[in-house]
Amino acid sequence: MESRRRLVRLASILAVPILWLAASRLGLVSGLPTPMEVATAFSAELYREDFWISTVRSTVRVLASFVVAAAIAIPLGLLIGRYTVFADLTFPALEMLRPIPPIAWIPFTILVLPAAELSIMFITFLGAFFPILLNTIQGARGVEVEFSRAAQSLGATSFQTFRHVIYPSALPAIHAGMIVGMGLAWVNLIAAEMVAGGTGLGFLTWSAYTSGSYPAIIVGIITIGVLGAVSSALVRLFANWQIGWKEVEAA
Repeated sequence: MESRRRLVRLASILAVPILWLAASRLGLVSGLPTPMEVATAFSAELYREDFWISTVRSTVRVLASFVVAAAIAIPLGLLIGRYTVFADLTFPALEMLRPIPPIAWIPFTILVLPAAELSIMFITFLGAFFPILLNTIQGARGVEVEFSRAAQSLGATSFQTFRHVIYPSALPAIHAGMIVGMGLAWVNLIAAEMVAGGTGLGFLTWSAYTSGSYPAIIVGIITIGVLGAVSSALVRLFANWQIGWKEVEAA
């Protein structure tokens, strides 16, 4: 069964270049570079220092912003999810900020923050923050009341109940939010780099468009997609490590 799933996944990946080749050969999409043209452009980019600098900077921006977002959103979400007064004081204001798209934040951050780097990282932070926050709230609210009461009846303090009952029970929802947040962090990052950044994969891809280097656009898109997939896979591995007790419980 596992080998069959691997074959299906491989076929899914291989279908993309096959359909891409057919679309470019048949002229179904005007101006679409062929896979060979993109492969040639990719080989050329590998020898450019600017490509590697942009790749490293975008990755560092995403990871740093994601870690800060998780460090703030998880405790905040747990408190909002468990304490009604705290939720009433904080959640309405946060909910008003959540629907604002990242592009709308760019002029504000340029005016308020002293450096473009901080503006880019703040917008990336927002992409990860809200999915993690909302999922954490949902996870905390979904914990059975009986679990907390049972822990307290055995002598657990409020902090111990919070640490050893509520937090572990909310972990599956938290990690689902982290996976979604990682993807949205990349989305926000690329948008911010295209508008406000002088470096990064978003800026590199936009520069390829303005210069008419269409194969380089696809190179940028593929690089962003691969890095995004690897980042999400790392979050999943971390989640599986943290909630390994679920597998034991299921067994």
